Amino acid sequence: MSRTRRALLRSLAGAGATVGAGYGASFAASRRGRIVVRHVSGRLVDDARIVDVYHQELNRDGTTDRAVHPDYRDRIDGTTIPTDLGRTLQDRFASVRYYLGHDCAGCSTPAVSRREFNAARLGDRGRLLYHGDEATVVPTPADG
Repeated sequence: MSRTRRALLRSLAGAGATVGAGYGASFAASRRGRIVVRHVSGRLVDDARIVDVYHQELNRDGTTDRAVHPDYRDRIDGTTIPTDLGRTLQDRFASVRYYLGHDCAGCSTPAVSRREFNAARLGDRGRLLYHGDEATVVPTPADG
């Protein structure tokens, strides 16, 4: 094996170890809990009012409440915000926020990406790594 190839393999192995260590630290620092709220809102450009676009909440008795802004009712496919609607919201509002309510000690309802919002389901157990008023969903092993 050539010296260049060995150096390349060593650098790739080092990068893999760094990624693994980063994931391990994120997993350890994340908080585990049930997803109990999914909410989307937009802040209007003109007067900075907040408009609720979508809200879904898991009640303690297992029932769910769901509310969709009338302007978007026919554009939300089940519980996901499609890409085209995401673009429409970005065009209409100064900012759009996607939130996941996380039921665990010391947890809150942080903003997440649209992709993470769409992947989360009410009642699912998940791990969120909090950073300020936002969070990142941390993938969990299948046995979660």
